[in-house]
Amino acid sequence: MKNQSLLTKLIVFASIISIIPVVIVGVFSYVQSSKHIQEKVNHEKVQIIRQVHSNIEQVLMTIHHSVTNTIESPLMDDVIRRPLFAEDFSIYRELRQNLSNLRSYDTKVEEVILLNFQQNWIVNNSGLSRLSDYEDREAYLSYLNAENDSTWLLLNNQEFSKPMAYGSCENTISLVQKLPARYSEKFGLAFTNIPTCSLADMINVNGLSDEVVITDENYRIIVHRNEELIGTSLVDAGYVSSLDAFTEKSGQFNTDSRDNSYTVTYHKSDFNNWNYISFNSIDMLTAESKKIGWITFFMITFIVITCSLYIWIISKKLYSPVNKLVNYIDGNWPDQDRKKKNELEIIEEHINDLFSSKSNLEIELREHTQQVKSLFIHNLFTGNYKTTEIEEKLEYFQLHSVVNQWKNMVVFTLHIDSLDRSNYESANVEKVAFAVKSMVEDTINKEDQLQSVWVDKTLVTLIGFSEQTPDNIQDTIYELTETIQSKIKNALNVSVSIGISLPFDELKEAKRGYIEGMEALKHRMKLGKGVIIHFSSINSGKHTVIFDYPKRTEEELLVAVKLADKEKALEQLQIWMEKAFKNTQSPREYQISMMRLLNNLLTLKQEGGVSFQQIEVFHASLYEELLKLQMKEEIEQWFQERLIIPLIKVFSDRRDSQFQNLSEKIIDLIHHNFDSDITLEECAEKLHYNANYLSSVFKQETNYTFSEYLAMYRFKKAKQWLTETNMTVKEIADHLRYKNSQNFIRSFKKQEEMTPGQYREKYKKTS
Repeated sequence: MKNQSLLTKLIVFASIISIIPVVIVGVFSYVQSSKHIQEKVNHEKVQIIRQVHSNIEQVLMTIHHSVTNTIESPLMDDVIRRPLFAEDFSIYRELRQNLSNLRSYDTKVEEVILLNFQQNWIVNNSGLSRLSDYEDREAYLSYLNAENDSTWLLLNNQEFSKPMAYGSCENTISLVQKLPARYSEKFGLAFTNIPTCSLADMINVNGLSDEVVITDENYRIIVHRNEELIGTSLVDAGYVSSLDAFTEKSGQFNTDSRDNSYTVTYHKSDFNNWNYISFNSIDMLTAESKKIGWITFFMITFIVITCSLYIWIISKKLYSPVNKLVNYIDGNWPDQDRKKKNELEIIEEHINDLFSSKSNLEIELREHTQQVKSLFIHNLFTGNYKTTEIEEKLEYFQLHSVVNQWKNMVVFTLHIDSLDRSNYESANVEKVAFAVKSMVEDTINKEDQLQSVWVDKTLVTLIGFSEQTPDNIQDTIYELTETIQSKIKNALNVSVSIGISLPFDELKEAKRGYIEGMEALKHRMKLGKGVIIHFSSINSGKHTVIFDYPKRTEEELLVAVKLADKEKALEQLQIWMEKAFKNTQSPREYQISMMRLLNNLLTLKQEGGVSFQQIEVFHASLYEELLKLQMKEEIEQWFQERLIIPLIKVFSDRRDSQFQNLSEKIIDLIHHNFDSDITLEECAEKLHYNANYLSSVFKQETNYTFSEYLAMYRFKKAKQWLTETNMTVKEIADHLRYKNSQNFIRSFKKQEEMTPGQYREKYKKTS
């Protein structure tokens, strides 16, 4: 059947429950991881701008603190009141020293300028000058009108005749403070100048940010890597289109400028109201997220492809049994209509048919249960059941509780003497036999009988008695058999004869009872038809002697001989002799048992393809030899020496030859594969034998187990390599499949009481 609808449904269903969740989880993971990474990157940018702010502000605060201490010192109070002529040289020198201390690499201060408009002097890096002679006097004087006594200002060097900075920087950040600090009347100024280039170097964080700028409180750029942008506002420089986004003390927002998108991170200083701002390309910030996105995409694609492959394979495997069933149904019921039915509907239809058939079979089985029970009872009379087997059968047929109530049992055998040919045709004989059986079973109480069975045209019935004595049993049986005989005669016009056994108390003696009943029926030859015969009347009330030939012991003896197990065979022979001679019999009866054993041993010889020459029997007659023996011990010894031991030797030689060949093959495999992970199972597979069987054969032939021999051979090769080659201990350990060299060293030392190195040193010199 080529309908693949179920396979398609399996694939679609499996795809829905496997691929779609993978895609959903993958997308969700990407979104969440991207979100977390973005948050982490944004947080990192905030930390960076705060670090820049902290670094620069620390320098500025240090400068402010140092300069403030200087201008508020007593020295400055003294200097500010002096015209600084020649007689003030010592105080001037001390002032220069203090100003020089303010300039250092850490503070980035390039120059400190002091101006005294009242005393008409200016002190800078060039020395002391008269302010009236200074070209930029008016430019400096304008700063006395500043709103604050201390402020940070951006100064352009081009506004002064004499540049404020000595380097290449065009702009200077200056801390401008009015003097004197302690008085309200201000007539002096202090300029502490820092080149913007120095501060620009401090915000150079390449690899961490795209661009960092510092603006004043009006968002005018005062520190930037590009000197040309210093002094312009953020809006004019094109960084932002509006300043409305700078609403908080610190924060982040996105903006589009200069044909690109940026994330703006800013922080406002409480110290001087400067703004520390970084502009980071959004493409750079999302680079990690995009990388994760591609990785997630490829992983999902790989998983989807893998899942699809597995779904296809598993669906095919799951569908395969269904397809086989449907094909089987098509092959056996090809004419049935399959249109508009899927595979499961077809299988369901036939399962219903199977259940219907099962119900019919169960009905038939119940109908045949009686026949199976009849077979058991038939074998009970004719077979040789063990007590345990009888108990199992009674349990199986639910007869155990019935039989256990009986203290005595009797078997009676009923034989139909003749039929009135005028009333019954030959075809109706079976019907008559069935009617006779039914009448017998109906006459006897169900709880007092086992089912009657026909054995060679004789109806055999076992009757049980729970309380009656042997005398009462005799009377009851007589009345019962008379009633049965009379009913059959009146109803069917058939004459029957009945034989009755002696009472017995164990069910396993039913065979004896059957024999006694049949023996009683033989006396019809003298007594005629329609008789009821008690076995007690023909054998002086004694049971028949039934010789129990030890067949099971004989079977175990023959098996032991065939397996060449001498000890077991001789033991079973001794047991056989004890069982065969335990009953009191005539010499001829003993000879029958001995001849039977001899015949079976000779049959074993013949079936095994063993000739008389192989067991050294040439012209003598074994039967005549055995019949001449009179003593039990002689007979047992004769069986041992003439047949059992010679046969065992022949079978043993055959087995040893086979075992030796197998052992040699295993040894050859070990010698050629000792440096690999060879196992007994691999050898068994190559030799096409069972592994357990090979293990027993190898142990028997070599006195070593497979693993012991392998270890011994590897140890031998190790000693050979140590003395004949320059292989390292580690190389030897690797070749011999040790996990590490330490294990090999420990094993070697345990065997030789020295390490491999010591062994090589000792024996390589001698060799």
